[in-house]
Amino acid sequence: MIELFVIFCGVTYGLLFGIIPTAGPTTALLTSFIFLPYFYNDPYLGVLFYTALVAACTTGDTWSSILLGIPGSSSSAATVVDGYPIARSGRATLALSSAFTSSTLCGILFGSLVFFFMPYYAKLLLVFGVLELLLLNIFALLCVVFLIKENKLLGLLGVAIGFLFGYVGIDENNAQRLTFGYTYFSSGIPISIFVSGLFAIPELVNLFVNKPKVENLNANLKHVILGLKSWYKYKKVALTGGAIGSFVGALPGVHGIVADWLSYGRAKREHPHSRIAGVVGPEGANNAVHAASFVPTVVFGIPGTPFAAVILSLFFMLHFELGSIDIQYDDKFFDTLAIGYIGGTLLVGLLCLILSVPITWILKVPPRIYAVVILILICWSCYQVTNTKFDIITLVICSALGIIAKTFSINRPAILLAFILFPKIEALSYQTIGIYNINISF
Repeated sequence: MIELFVIFCGVTYGLLFGIIPTAGPTTALLTSFIFLPYFYNDPYLGVLFYTALVAACTTGDTWSSILLGIPGSSSSAATVVDGYPIARSGRATLALSSAFTSSTLCGILFGSLVFFFMPYYAKLLLVFGVLELLLLNIFALLCVVFLIKENKLLGLLGVAIGFLFGYVGIDENNAQRLTFGYTYFSSGIPISIFVSGLFAIPELVNLFVNKPKVENLNANLKHVILGLKSWYKYKKVALTGGAIGSFVGALPGVHGIVADWLSYGRAKREHPHSRIAGVVGPEGANNAVHAASFVPTVVFGIPGTPFAAVILSLFFMLHFELGSIDIQYDDKFFDTLAIGYIGGTLLVGLLCLILSVPITWILKVPPRIYAVVILILICWSCYQVTNTKFDIITLVICSALGIIAKTFSINRPAILLAFILFPKIEALSYQTIGIYNINISF
């Protein structure tokens, strides 16, 4: 029974951070190092705890994405596009129910397949070369630019802005790029801070200034059931999203956010006028892509996402050397990994469905009340990155960008995706040029 208790603790802690706007699994994991000593005697319990934490955080991201229009993490930005308008129209419970159902069922189904076949993935992944990974990243950018109903030129401008901010840091030759002499920017702008400034702060400013009201809030059991039926109606969209998530997440060097936007693009192509389909699609990819992200991390020791990099160090401190030959023959490790993630996904999915009615009533609370609380949580979450004043200064700069982008209707999802993918596209471009001997001199 101790295993169930550990999974429950991981789910509770992960859900707590999942609900906090822009915190996400990376912040949750970074603040969880204090729990490591409790697992030194039985490190497999630590694997259960941390995988359940990631699963819960991934599902919990949906709360703020739909209710507040603020991505719970960078990977849930696609859900905001259609989920938030549904909530503002008074159908938040319906949107939450369909999202949680999609995320949970696809997470369990495709997560099971991912963990079952994980030991065999190594040979399969070698089929994909550098050029294929580069094209996949570029295709995801095209999806966010041309499938969101905004001015396409503003979408391209968003990509340019995202690339500009992604350019900050040190390049492969150890040269400073737009760091202005500050070592803080040497590793680039932290993703959690960039997301907070781009999405969270502008929405909080909107809550203070415009005091938006929700009309005819339908928070009841009937809408939970309608959400379940909506998922069934668009189950093909959800399952396609799950398949995309489990495929993309397993690729080394491809960020999980790519899967969300590919799933969103696929959903809108099949159902261009359905907002529910725009929620169910990316949510189907949500848990599946995080499950699949364990593949390159465990098999090759290559973290494809920020949270996976933290998992790599946490498991190393528990004496699990991911990517090593020894770990490939540790059947108990693979079994524990699967049980923790799938058990956590199931438990958090049930909890979120049960809570979808009472928590929806937050939309009836005067915005200025909960906006202050959310602002404090966001500032605290951002301050956890380096615990210096530069975290808050960077948040202010990114917030200014977010407010300007919102004011002039510049495609913010395009800015975010371009920002996240820039380092990968740059590295893959250089590798492609080198492999294919492409001459780009003029």
